[in-house]
Amino acid sequence: MGWKSSLIIIENKENFTDENEILNALGKSDYEFDRELTLDECIYPNDKSINIGYFNGNIVISDDYQITTNSLERADKLNLTKEEKNLVELFPTSEIVTVACHSAVNYHGYSVIENGIKKRLKIISSDEPRIEFGERIKEENEIYERSYTKDNKNFWKDDADPEEDFTEDQLMEDFTFGVAKRRIGILLDHSDGDELMEKVIFKKFKSPNQTSEVEELIKTEKKAKWIKYGIIILILIIWQILKRTVFKN
Repeated sequence: MGWKSSLIIIENKENFTDENEILNALGKSDYEFDRELTLDECIYPNDKSINIGYFNGNIVISDDYQITTNSLERADKLNLTKEEKNLVELFPTSEIVTVACHSAVNYHGYSVIENGIKKRLKIISSDEPRIEFGERIKEENEIYERSYTKDNKNFWKDDADPEEDFTEDQLMEDFTFGVAKRRIGILLDHSDGDELMEKVIFKKFKSPNQTSEVEELIKTEKKAKWIKYGIIILILIIWQILKRTVFKN
């Protein structure tokens, strides 16, 4: 399975359930409730939605890379982004874990905020070197301990084929879901993740002004059709003008 996901997992000490406040913190105050669904249906929504559920003492947010991209790829070292600062105001003593991955380029990244301070950040992909700040966390160390170093890079032996090695980006699922387990207590890419993936109800929120990909496609096709008609009409007009002037003489 090719995984595409981006999650913000917030320790929910006070049983917080005000989704509107969460949306405000994420800069999505205009978003409105759309429908209920499972994480399996919204882990990669691809519709610029925000999906919020509650599991094992945590708030789980599937954000379609909208917030996590800023928190990870565009991060300024361990400085908090605007959205992270807003979340910290809502949850000042909670641990906030952000994870994201995309199998097309073996990209994975994650960060950990504790008591309002970002303690850890790492991102890597198949075409980019590893970038990391802060001390490695326990969940990472458990994976790195199985590796060996060659040419200043980490490699992992393939149990099925001792002659083959895995590079760090190829362990995308191990790192992404291993770090997520720090908060949710289960591995999403294993059978113990079925409960969260298939049974927990999430609420989808979308911008009322946002059109779907299908609607955008229809608009594009209509626009292309009218451009085509416009060109044909223009050619006919020019032809009529030429007939009355150039060819008549």
